Amino acid sequence: MPVLASSLTATGVFWASLSLAAAILNCAGFYLPFWFQGALFNSTEVSFGSFRRCSYPRMNEDGGVQIIHECGRYTTFHDIPSVSWQITTISVGVGAATSLLVAFTALAACCVADVVTKRVARALGLVQVLTAIVIIIGCTIYPNGWGTREVQEVCGGISDSYYLGTCQLSWSFYLMGAGVAMLFSCAVLSLWASRIKPHSYRI
Repeated sequence: MPVLASSLTATGVFWASLSLAAAILNCAGFYLPFWFQGALFNSTEVSFGSFRRCSYPRMNEDGGVQIIHECGRYTTFHDIPSVSWQITTISVGVGAATSLLVAFTALAACCVADVVTKRVARALGLVQVLTAIVIIIGCTIYPNGWGTREVQEVCGGISDSYYLGTCQLSWSFYLMGAGVAMLFSCAVLSLWASRIKPHSYRI
């Protein structure tokens, strides 16, 4: 029995919904600068993402240091303090955007007939697997930048590549972890997502 005017099965509708949830988690985790947290010299809590940060020091005109209690991105891409973080920004950003595009395509199939055939659904599932891998690669490269001076200042002066010192991972990083796990689940569900076989599609 068809679901609305959909080309999706009941499993497919769940796949589309889970795809949207995964995309939201990945995009939120990517954008929000709470990948890890530490404390600056005056016990001010500081957090970092790959291209944004919260509560950061800035030099005044008189040579003093002022703490900016807000979140913001680095002024330019090259201001990101580590090449590893620059690679992560590109990798995770592309992955998050791709997961959102797949989710919108899947949602369109919930309301419009003949949008997603079995072959297309499986192809989208493969894209979700590749997207998850791209995000994992970005997140794996990210800790290589923990040895920069900016990170060491908030992590007890002892942080290094793949060692956070006194800092700790924060909730944005875990959001992406959940999003990636959901993408793999979506890829499996995509095998049973569509009710339309390729040869039955009519032009």
